[in-house]
Amino acid sequence: MNFVFFAAVAYDSTLGGRTRQLADILSCRHQVHFIEMPSLRRPMPRHAVRRENGVWIHHLPPLPGGWRMAGTSGEKLWIAYAAVMLRRALPPDFFAVVSNPFWEPLTERLESACLIYDCLDHCSIHTKSCYAPAVAEREQRLATRSGLILAVSRKLTEFWQARYREKTFFLPNGCPDSWLKMERRQPLRPLAGFLGALYEWIDYSLLEQVADALPKVPFEFTGPVRDRKSIAALRKMPNVKFRTAVPFCRAAEVMSRYSVGLIPFRHDPVAEYSNPLKMYEYLALGIPVVSTLPGEAGLPVHVAIGAADFIRQVQRQLEAPPPAEEMKRAVVSRTWNCIATDLERILEKI
Repeated sequence: MNFVFFAAVAYDSTLGGRTRQLADILSCRHQVHFIEMPSLRRPMPRHAVRRENGVWIHHLPPLPGGWRMAGTSGEKLWIAYAAVMLRRALPPDFFAVVSNPFWEPLTERLESACLIYDCLDHCSIHTKSCYAPAVAEREQRLATRSGLILAVSRKLTEFWQARYREKTFFLPNGCPDSWLKMERRQPLRPLAGFLGALYEWIDYSLLEQVADALPKVPFEFTGPVRDRKSIAALRKMPNVKFRTAVPFCRAAEVMSRYSVGLIPFRHDPVAEYSNPLKMYEYLALGIPVVSTLPGEAGLPVHVAIGAADFIRQVQRQLEAPPPAEEMKRAVVSRTWNCIATDLERILEKI
């Protein structure tokens, strides 16, 4: 099989992510190409290709304006250029795995064996609300044209199966296989932490209440911040520390220091339809999880409803954490190698 992943981020993004994990695993037995999301932060005047970990990584020139350019002559020119460059570089009869509706018009210009929409989140996560109608319209076209829809959560699976039952499959997130083999050492001091995107779906009001109620518990948040104003109150608290994003290769090192892993999501469409990677990653490292969201069936996630319950759950996990091996066992069948194998089995049926 030949795979071409049209990604939502760069290959070496600090957020790591499902698309890169699947690309790396599948490259061990297939030819895999990874098309990075174009970005003005990494301007490059022309199409460039490099190879890492067996994956062919494609960098395209940026499209100034992003979603503001949707449907404009400027975007059409960019698509025409990108299509010519990729046709020269991509293998024949590839599976096009698209994780962001941004790519939909470009995929129309490319000949693939099968177009696959890997739906990772509610579409409102992809852009600012003022562009939401354009994103939704493009996502609908992508779903209609796709021969297969992969949904990362049960909620997303139900949503797409109501519209495209025969071609929608549940394919959850996972964790790195190697993390299960890491020995879990009890932290020298209690530490509640979160590593990931500190974006608008984080419930900062909840975190302020929790940190204020537990002044003797250190809290640490590591990752990129989109709105500095949203964390202003937390930054003033003496038991709260923010750290800049670290490369994904260091994520396990940082998280292994946590006594409890936090998933403090707001209750909005993004959270409702999500299946956070952090749940699997915390559990793979043997870290107890306190979350505002329920985990997938069988995952030992401690769900908190409201600030008071979140505070109690954090205290409980700090005082009497479950055995690390119990948490690791829960995700043995959810490693990225298992998820990639499940994907191959799905593709063999179509």
